[in-house]
Amino acid sequence: MRTGENRYPFEKLHNFRDIGGLKTKDGRKMKIGLLFRSEELSRLSTNDIEHFHQLKIKSICDLRTPTEQKSKVSRIQCNENVQVLKVSIHDKSREFTRFEFFKFLVTKSNTINFEDVMKDMYDYMACGIYKEINQIIMFLSEQSHLPALIHCTGGKDRTGFVSALIQLLAGVPYETVIDDYLFSNQLIAVSMKKKGRLIQWMSLFHVSPERIKPILEVRREYLEEAYTKIINQYGDVESYLCLACKIPRHNLDSFKQLLIEGEKIGC
Repeated sequence: MRTGENRYPFEKLHNFRDIGGLKTKDGRKMKIGLLFRSEELSRLSTNDIEHFHQLKIKSICDLRTPTEQKSKVSRIQCNENVQVLKVSIHDKSREFTRFEFFKFLVTKSNTINFEDVMKDMYDYMACGIYKEINQIIMFLSEQSHLPALIHCTGGKDRTGFVSALIQLLAGVPYETVIDDYLFSNQLIAVSMKKKGRLIQWMSLFHVSPERIKPILEVRREYLEEAYTKIINQYGDVESYLCLACKIPRHNLDSFKQLLIEGEKIGC
């Protein structure tokens, strides 16, 4: 269970946190201050930007689509101090403009199952973005790119999936990874409630709060079904990253060495 050690006092970021600090199965621990996760960075205040730079983050992995990147322009841009790797993770068939999303809500919301939409998205991430996962892990396995931030729009699904893969690769127990994944719900509760009301208005109240809920939160079954598919086919996450995502073993080994503290801690 998370404590306050991985939380950071941003004014405009609710779901920013360290993915490290978790105990591994062999009694060691993921390093803190190496990899962070967050929602998009367009709303950062002046104080937030200053605090961001204090974390010495050298690289950003932006998992948003080009449409999302244009709609919400990050306040942290690529410069001599920060590299930005843009790796679009999304099922392109579900990429909407604002107007198209409005039409979708009004005309199709009575027939669509939003829980199925989310499960399809996680299935796509497990089986359809091997090249993108390769880019991310290969980039992060370079020590010169760390510390780094991984983010998408809400910081809960795409970011949650990639963060879970990294934690599992590091040897964090599955149940601990699930707990950390679900921790997003505590951090985004207020902002997701506001977003739910906005979607209701956009749909002309065709969509009830209960029906919207599956897309506004993370659920155990979303990640678990994707994880189960990976394990059933490849046996473990390391084999999945090596065989499906074509990441060389030596890159995975060096990445794990970067992620984990050297000595075991007490049980």
